[in-house]
Amino acid sequence: MQSQKSGTKKINLSIIIAMITPGAVLLSALMPAVLGVFLALEEGGGSNAWAIPILLAIPCLGNAGVDLLNDYYDYIGGNDTPENIVLEAEGPLAYHRIKDARPALWLGWVCILAAVALGVYVVVCLSWKPLLIGMIGAIVAVTYSGNRISTSHIPIGEPLAGFVLGGLVPFAVTTALTDHFDWWVLVKAIPMMLIVSEFMLDNNTCDIVRDQIAGRRTLPIVIGREKAQKLANAMTVIWMGVIFLNLTIWYPIGLPLMAAAIFLCRKGLVGTFRIVRRRETKIEATEALSEVAFWVGMGYPASVLLHLAVTQWLK
Repeated sequence: MQSQKSGTKKINLSIIIAMITPGAVLLSALMPAVLGVFLALEEGGGSNAWAIPILLAIPCLGNAGVDLLNDYYDYIGGNDTPENIVLEAEGPLAYHRIKDARPALWLGWVCILAAVALGVYVVVCLSWKPLLIGMIGAIVAVTYSGNRISTSHIPIGEPLAGFVLGGLVPFAVTTALTDHFDWWVLVKAIPMMLIVSEFMLDNNTCDIVRDQIAGRRTLPIVIGREKAQKLANAMTVIWMGVIFLNLTIWYPIGLPLMAAAIFLCRKGLVGTFRIVRRRETKIEATEALSEVAFWVGMGYPASVLLHLAVTQWLK
């Protein structure tokens, strides 16, 4: 609790918002859920349209809760300190020298419990099948932000987050709306999984020195900075190839829209290959990948929707 004792400022709404990082919630939770909705509509899941807002809210609340708990435990555990935080988004509690961070802990659990409650409502009203998927996601969420056990501190944190947010979220949404398991959803969600994982991989690559001091064993620490950057570049090539392959096979009408999205983020895309991931280049690297993630995260579901809309109109 040393970092809290040395704090001077009280937590407020703007700090809570900084901890939740709305942009990250949009790209890593909401857009995968939106993809799941579109895939469900393709399979005739529109009869339960009333549940769509609830299904979109669940991953957003869960993501926000995990972010709050992760920042809280990093702060009280001494991983985030005013000395090793450069950007507010890295650790708002340490950045603002918060004296009592407990409101973030309470709100984090409120968000997670709210997501669980909504999930139970969906299971009762729609189908029990998303419960199986949700249980996996809940276990990962709790262990990811835990105090004694935290998968975000070991080499499986990056792929786990990508699998849950990018893969299980659309899978659960589609299953809830259609009442059956469509395993092809996980294939169609591979680009989302890789983008979320790459975002975390890049962030941890920039923070290798800081994380080593904090005693973490993230994937970049285990494999080294150079290999981590090569892995991130390879992931970019893979998710881009999978996106266009998926669209070619299932949603070809959406290809021009996806190509336009890639064109709009071309500078950021070049930056992800060019910028060396170091502490001093973290802002530049984050901005580049955020630009790519925004256009791709929005463009991929939009391309699917465009194909579905046009084919429906032509019938």
